[in-house]
Amino acid sequence: MDIGNVSTLSITSMMISAVLSVLVPITLIIVLGIKKRMNWKAMLLGALLFFVFVMILESIMHRVVLGPDPATSALVQNKWLYMIYAGFAAGIFEETARLLGFKFLIRVSENESIDTGISYGLGHGGIEAVIIGGLSAIGNLTMSLMHNSGALSSAADTLTGSELEAVNESIRLLTATPSYMFLMSGFERMVALVLQISLSLFVLKAVSQKKWLWFLYAILIHAGVDMFAVLYGLGVITNVFVLEGVLAAAAIIIAVVAFRTFNGRERSEIA
Repeated sequence: MDIGNVSTLSITSMMISAVLSVLVPITLIIVLGIKKRMNWKAMLLGALLFFVFVMILESIMHRVVLGPDPATSALVQNKWLYMIYAGFAAGIFEETARLLGFKFLIRVSENESIDTGISYGLGHGGIEAVIIGGLSAIGNLTMSLMHNSGALSSAADTLTGSELEAVNESIRLLTATPSYMFLMSGFERMVALVLQISLSLFVLKAVSQKKWLWFLYAILIHAGVDMFAVLYGLGVITNVFVLEGVLAAAAIIIAVVAFRTFNGRERSEIA
């Protein structure tokens, strides 16, 4: 079956998304390091705990709850119930990771610097951006360039049956997907990074100042944001610009609240 080339605009969008997802977190970490505002222990623990709690523990729970084929799960068939489940699963696992990290591993003090929360958020949100946004964009970009150059067709000659069909289906999706969707992926990772830093400040405030309602706020906000995103995945929300616009507005508001209400000894400016 003849499949057209992936457009130049789509490839450019993939490149931009890859740069946003990988280089922006790294650049922020380097800048804060140069300014001596980076808590390296908090940043590394943020990345490690994201991997442990999200990529391992949360994934195990999903396999247990949703079964080997989530699409056929009774829970997924009920859109509203699945929305609640997915939202709170993410909120509880990720915010609990922050709580345990700040309380038992970093052992934050009562007057802990706001930089500790920012550093943790950069580690947590940065590794998320690289894994979810960066690797996906790089994979799509590699496959698109190989397809357009003809290299993929040569490699596909060695495949048969389901393997060949899987490759062809991937290419069909890449050629059929509007170019702006690839760009939205990178934009979404930046919104998520802002949220991860902000929610890290919420939980840091909860632990360092023993104001535990902030931990609950972090869970509820995280769950709410993820629920909204799940509705798009389920087809309830159909306009990606509405989705990303609402999420971006929410991220800005949450960031303003987080930075204004955190009562650390210093205000940190990423500038």
